[in-house]
Amino acid sequence: MNEITVDLIVGLLTEYCDHDEEITPDTELLESGMLDSLAFIELLNALEDMGVQVYPTRHPRSAFSTPRTICALCNEILAADK
Repeated sequence: MNEITVDLIVGLLTEYCDHDEEITPDTELLESGMLDSLAFIELLNALEDMGVQVYPTRHPRSAFSTPRTICALCNEILAADK
């Protein structure tokens, strides 16, 4: 995959997070509790299926705070793998 988009991350999170609130690119996922441990694992698995191997312990918690920061992290990983 060449690039991960914010819309893709929002779509995945909408599917995996069990909340009625709309998820936008700047939704605070961790502070709101939207991104629980199960949704986080499902997100990581989906990203891995797309060729993005994210190792959460190698990145600060803030990298997972919003869909926009997750997108930036994924694209940083993809660029480093080239």
